[in-house]
Amino acid sequence: MTDDLRRLRRWLARSRPPRRALARALLASTIATTTAVGLFVGAVGLLVESASRPGLRAVAGLLIVIELFAFLRSPIKFNERMSAHQLGFAAVTRWRRWLVSIVGHWPMRRWRAYASGDLLERALRDTDELQDLWLRFVVPSFGAIVTLVVGDAVIAVLSPGGRWLGAAGAIAVIQTLGVLGLVADLAPRVAADRDLRRQRGAFRATLVELGTAGPEIILIGARGYLDDRLRGPRLELARAEDRAQRRAIRSSLVVPVTTALALSALYLSAPASAPVWTVVATLLALSTAEGLGAVRVGLESAIAVIAAAERLEELEEPTATRSAPWPQDSSVVADRVTIREGDRLLVDQGSFVARPGQRVAITGPSGTGKSTLLSALAGLDDVDGGVICIGATPLRDIAEPTLRAHLAYVPSDVGLLRGYAHDVVNLGRTVSRSVERDLAALGLDIEPTTRWIDVSRGEAQRIAIVRALAIGPSIVMLDEATSGLGREETVAVLRLLDDAHVTVIAATHDPHVIAWCDQVVALLDGALVTLSR
Repeated sequence: MTDDLRRLRRWLARSRPPRRALARALLASTIATTTAVGLFVGAVGLLVESASRPGLRAVAGLLIVIELFAFLRSPIKFNERMSAHQLGFAAVTRWRRWLVSIVGHWPMRRWRAYASGDLLERALRDTDELQDLWLRFVVPSFGAIVTLVVGDAVIAVLSPGGRWLGAAGAIAVIQTLGVLGLVADLAPRVAADRDLRRQRGAFRATLVELGTAGPEIILIGARGYLDDRLRGPRLELARAEDRAQRRAIRSSLVVPVTTALALSALYLSAPASAPVWTVVATLLALSTAEGLGAVRVGLESAIAVIAAAERLEELEEPTATRSAPWPQDSSVVADRVTIREGDRLLVDQGSFVARPGQRVAITGPSGTGKSTLLSALAGLDDVDGGVICIGATPLRDIAEPTLRAHLAYVPSDVGLLRGYAHDVVNLGRTVSRSVERDLAALGLDIEPTTRWIDVSRGEAQRIAIVRALAIGPSIVMLDEATSGLGREETVAVLRLLDDAHVTVIAATHDPHVIAWCDQVVALLDGALVTLSR
């Protein structure tokens, strides 16, 4: 329970709502809830008062108040929802920024390990789920509890002669116990929900596992095997669903039981009084059901929020502080680097150096790990051993914005943003070269209205190279950047790279690129071998 409450507080703190917006939302919720209860109590009280004091003049004042409550209820409720939604949307914006800051620093191997194209979509849905932390939990629960306190105060303070003070105190104690009971039930309900989610995951995993071979198993007459494999996970899932349902039923009983106890306490301790005041006090005690009901719904939402927060926190890993400046010596140094991917050893203590302005080709058979090595050299992936440095500074110590301002990487599959091609080139760039001139040098006639989705693969590769050079980097890393180009196009790319006066490290099979390079490093059976030229 302590961990779950800490988690809720942590995500509340991460949203950091403006104090004025928070105060406005809480005040709007309190006014809306109090108005609803006041309308309910006042309407019935008016009927009782009019029955004992006939004539419009006798009840005119109370009637005006009731009419005002009825007229203002809708705009007050609308204001409450708008204030809560503004608070929730502002929180979602901050939570999404947090999410991008986390996944944006993941190494490529972690993305590959998840192997799920909808990971980010699911994470974004979880941040949307966190809205309920404000919309359905904090704001409504605060308003409901304050309204209960106000109702008890009305019974205690405004009753004739203050004779209802004992009854109000008894009701307040019972209501407090009801709230505490709902809160105490949160921990077992969260545990039941967590177990239910785990069993659902296990059942789905079994379905996926059997899905591929299922038809063949049925064809050979072994359907019983499938039933046996599914029986255990299905039974555990049914048990988890039953436990969660029983917990929900127990929690739902707290509200009517507490309300009945509040009415009983009022009946046992209420003094003799005017009928209208007896009715008002009874209705205020009866409003316990609405107040505790709002708290219970809020705690239901808190359970879903805790589940979403748990999933999001699984994405989080502590990241080391990177603050080193760009070194004067911009040599790329791989010192006894070891890289593994699963059980495969791709690079085994490999070393090489690319001096400033040098052109290095990394060659080797397909599937040996050239792209993985290049992504590690670009600071996009981790190494399992050794170190990659710029000069004498480890790559992992250089501040990320500084690294990206000096080192550009062009992947083999150019998956850039949608939109106009010119916008794609300039987006997120501090341009230090003439983009139009570079595009023309590569034979690209890109109009302002040319959309990225309409360019060919070869054009996309050349645009990506122009985009990489636009920031004026010191180092450019290319992963098969000329694989879809003809000879003349490749020559134009190499000429442009010459003109940029940058260090080039290219993973390539292209003989033209290999011949253009000053140094060739072959990746063969995990070893980096520098070939003589």
